[in-house]
Amino acid sequence: MLPSHLPKLLIRVILGALALAAVSAFAPQPGPDTPRQWTFWQSDGLAWLAPETGAVPEDGSVIGWRFGVSPDGAGTDSPREVPLFDDVCGTQAATSGQKRVVLAVDFGDGEVDAYPGDTPPQSTVTCVVAPSAATSLQLLSSETTRPRVDDTGNVLAVSGYPAKNNATGRELPISRAAGAPSAPAPEEGGAPVLLVAGGVVAVAAGVGVFLLLRRRSG
Repeated sequence: MLPSHLPKLLIRVILGALALAAVSAFAPQPGPDTPRQWTFWQSDGLAWLAPETGAVPEDGSVIGWRFGVSPDGAGTDSPREVPLFDDVCGTQAATSGQKRVVLAVDFGDGEVDAYPGDTPPQSTVTCVVAPSAATSLQLLSSETTRPRVDDTGNVLAVSGYPAKNNATGRELPISRAAGAPSAPAPEEGGAPVLLVAGGVVAVAAGVGVFLLLRRRSG
């Protein structure tokens, strides 16, 4: 036989769930004019913290960028995933003068954070190898992300998202600190030295053989 207090507890739980669902259903949805922004985060291994955008993450850091609604202009929700450094960069070797940083880019919830009609790209988590002095913005800047910023350095768009912000601000230059491909080595003009030297030796040997045969025939 069940304890007598269980039915009452069950009723309270059901009523609480119904009340929460009702509040969520009637909560106002963000409109096209609701402020939205990109915010910078850094993980302490358990949760996301909000450091300064110009911070210089150390080797072994986990950083994140999140796009979302910001009704009061104070910020957005943190990235939805907290990746672990060892899971993403654990097999990446560290070299002198460089650092390894996990970069999480969260484009936000399509129903809550996106502008009407927008579909956010898939969020990404990558391991970035960069010079030790690379800032959070330099770590974000790559061929695939191409962030746009305003005059104060605030991020407006990442990977072209949101589209409405692509017409404002300026695009950051691609940073090699963020793993952009290096320029190919220039090709040297002319034939390789060894090939030219080998050709000269072959010609000299041919001339010698010709002269020797001519003397014998004479």
